[in-house]
Formats: sequence, C-alpha cells, structure tokens
Amino acid sequence: MRNVIQISEAASLALHGMGILAMCGGRVSVQEIAEKTGASEAHLSKVFQRLSRAGLVNSMRGPKGGFALARPAEEITLLEIFTAIEGDPRPEACLLSKGRCIFNDCLFGDLIPEINRRFLDHLSQKTLATIVPPDK
Repeated sequence: MRNVIQISEAASLALHGMGILAMCGGRVSVQEIAEKTGASEAHLSKVFQRLSRAGLVNSMRGPKGGFALARPAEEITLLEIFTAIEGDPRPEACLLSKGRCIFNDCLFGDLIPEINRRFLDHLSQKTLATIVPPDK
C-alpha cells in the first residue's frame, strides 16, 4: 500500500542525512550517509550541496572530507531543512492547486489544511537535537 502523504526523496534524504550528522556529532562522508540510508552517493551529494548553499552544513574536501553541521543541532529546525530542499511551504489546501474548488465543497473538507498545518507545526517545533537519541 502506498503512503498517503508523500515527501520527496530529496527532502527525506536531507532530513535523515542531517539527523545522521547530528547523531555523529562531527564530519561524516557522503559514502557513510549513503550506507546508512541506502541512497546513492550521487543523489546525496546533490542534496547536501543544496544544504550547503542554504548554510546548514559545511563541506570539507579531500580524503578525510565530508559534511558537518554549520550550526549546533539545537539551532536547526526540521522545517529549515525541509525548506532548503522544497522551498517555502505553500499552505494551499487544494491538491489540484486551484484557487477555488471545482466542487461546491472540498472533497476532503478541512482535512488537507489541517494536515498541512500539523506537518509544518511539527517540523518547526523539532530541532535536530530533539530527534537524536539521548545516548548518542
């Protein structure tokens, strides 16, 4: 069965990859992140380039290179990571991206705006520090 809520693979890799950086507490190579996530190194490299441009990670080149958080984990929200990949979230309720529903009432009622609000609230309230297990 397919997930009802879809998040792009790039956004998912960014969120998980940043969580890995927070857990490790230092520099981590793309290869190590790829091994932990099962993603391709090429795709992860592109995702982390975007995170670097957004100022969320620092990159280091060379044989001992990799990525590290640009700020403390307590200061980076999941919403910042999501936005770095997906752009500013649009709280549109219509899945067809219409300004007005083609029906008298939305098929989903208030469900879509509520899901969007809860999703964005969750991401804005969670930092990387809050998702790292306490023993790490």
